[in-house]
Amino acid sequence: MVRLEEEGVPVLLRRRAERFAVRVACLTVALILIGALEVGAQGEDLLDQVESLTDRGETLSARDILGRWEREHQDAATPENLARFWYLQARLTPEAARAEMLYLRVVIEGSSSVYADDALMRLAQYAYTAGEHSKSIDYLGRLRQDFPTSELNAEAMLWIARNSHAQGNAEGACTAAEQGLREVAPTDATLLRALGEARAECGGAQGRYTVQVAAFKDGSAAQQLARDLMGRGYDTWILNGTPGDPFYRVRVGRGLDETRAEEVLGRLTSEGYSPFLVTEARRPGGD
Repeated sequence: MVRLEEEGVPVLLRRRAERFAVRVACLTVALILIGALEVGAQGEDLLDQVESLTDRGETLSARDILGRWEREHQDAATPENLARFWYLQARLTPEAARAEMLYLRVVIEGSSSVYADDALMRLAQYAYTAGEHSKSIDYLGRLRQDFPTSELNAEAMLWIARNSHAQGNAEGACTAAEQGLREVAPTDATLLRALGEARAECGGAQGRYTVQVAAFKDGSAAQQLARDLMGRGYDTWILNGTPGDPFYRVRVGRGLDETRAEEVLGRLTSEGYSPFLVTEARRPGGD
């Protein structure tokens, strides 16, 4: 009891209380950190669900879950998850202008995220379908420059070739297609075929056919179909409506000769579409 006599009971009790308070504080911090990790994991799970549903085309369910993530997790989200959120929002919106804005946000504010290169690719495809070929090539060039190890670099060369072909730059189209063929993975059969087709078309005589897949009065519906076709490897573009002819026509291929156009027509028909050949010099029906 010497300690008690030297220090006195009140002093000893106070020190024990202080040590106990420190332990409680440490435990509280640990519980807060564990809770934050659990909340973060829940947020990751929700985004995983959204991406899976989006890939399967279940857009309504994906939008509902993404809305829940926005309400419950956006304020505490990491920069990577914020970029993923904008990226998924862009994929799910039916409005082309809003999707473009969201992809730009991923590129600018989420430039260090794993979604930035894909966002650039999608922006380039939007510009291509709108006939803005120089803009599309700029996006693709930035993709290759800023993300030299991206898995999308060979595909970027395909779209550079397509843009160059649409601009009448046969030499540039051939060069891009050849570069893409040197970079593409041997196991990527769809991209290999598309690059081979681009190389075959780039240096030949200009054809006069394109293949029309569908026509819509709703521009967002046309954009959605164009994205689906591009995802299947088709060289897809949209002929925008005019005041006198308000239909948005979704087409595949530009300047095709008749043989090549018939091949594309057959492929699309076998996949369940109802395409037909048109010449690029006129605006056909189909509405």
